[in-house]
Amino acid sequence: MLAILTLVKVEVYPVWFPINDNLRYVVVALHLISDKALKGKVSVELTFRSAGRKPFRDTFSNKLNGSNDLFLFYEGAIPWDSTELSGSVKLGRKTYPFKAHIRGYGRLKTSSPVLAYRISRNDPSALFRRDSLFIRPSFTDVFYGYMNLYLETLSDSPAVVMGVINKDGETILRLPTKALKGAGKLALTLPIWDLKEGDYELVLSVISPKLGEEVTFKRPFMVSKYGDNIAAFIDYVASEEELRTFRRIIDPRERINFLRRFWQKRGDDFYMEFRKRVLYADSAFSTPNRLGRYTDMGRIYIKRGKPDEVSRVDMSEGSRPYVKWVYYTGGGYTYYFYDPIGTGEYVLIKTDDPEEATFTSKYVAPSLDFDEGGGWDE
Repeated sequence: MLAILTLVKVEVYPVWFPINDNLRYVVVALHLISDKALKGKVSVELTFRSAGRKPFRDTFSNKLNGSNDLFLFYEGAIPWDSTELSGSVKLGRKTYPFKAHIRGYGRLKTSSPVLAYRISRNDPSALFRRDSLFIRPSFTDVFYGYMNLYLETLSDSPAVVMGVINKDGETILRLPTKALKGAGKLALTLPIWDLKEGDYELVLSVISPKLGEEVTFKRPFMVSKYGDNIAAFIDYVASEEELRTFRRIIDPRERINFLRRFWQKRGDDFYMEFRKRVLYADSAFSTPNRLGRYTDMGRIYIKRGKPDEVSRVDMSEGSRPYVKWVYYTGGGYTYYFYDPIGTGEYVLIKTDDPEEATFTSKYVAPSLDFDEGGGWDE
């Protein structure tokens, strides 16, 4: 049963690529943000309307497992005409509508411009694959350091791609001009290290002198180092009041502004160290069923950093070993971990850290003597 919700925001991002002169492949990304965890069945209805054509309707459903910030995806094929997309997301007894516009471009047929975190030649888990390129799109269009741009054309005539980045109506950066020999694909990495945090607009033009046609895209984006899922992972750092406030913010830009204030209050050095610890926890402690930051070892590592001492304790032949972490600073705490069912995820069994009392696992290891000196220390 779906939990009662107070606030839900649905944002729609259609992305399309050319198939042939009459059809395009479209992916509709639906971004759901809520102040509470979304659980249970979700149903989505979509309607595509093009002038002079019969509306095309489709539906799909999914099961949500408890996230309050997630994406749903729909894939299909639609005509090259300008198309109006409307639909709704049904969660429990409540329905949330959405709308979007998908443009048509005469004889100069292009994909939508895709702004991406990464474009590479070896990334099988990426959302899009176009020939030999793998694309990880950023639907919320928040970047830091650099962003990637991908574009396709299907025209049989040469075209030129030109672009600028504007802020407050003024051009502050010009993109390198690129030529496409008719049907082609363009992938660019755009360094934006020198751009200050804030809102910008990408203006991209595809021009075909032979056809006498020009297509112009305008895409707003934000530059911020607080726009990814590491910056938003404040569970181990925030107070209860800060967590409640943050979880009730469902507008993406307001969430970033909150995170900017949250981390700036703690200092840049603290934030960059936190990012390093989360990245390490995800790489070192993840299991097939759980991301490393959500494991007991990941939590302790993020909060305390690298242990000063790590040892393995074998209690008896054939039993799984315990892992002991000791910190000489920051309270001088000791933590004992155990893999109770052989999954590779070590859970916290015992600690003298008072903050961790509520996190201690319910698993009880057989014949375990918790008394110091009873076999723990070698």
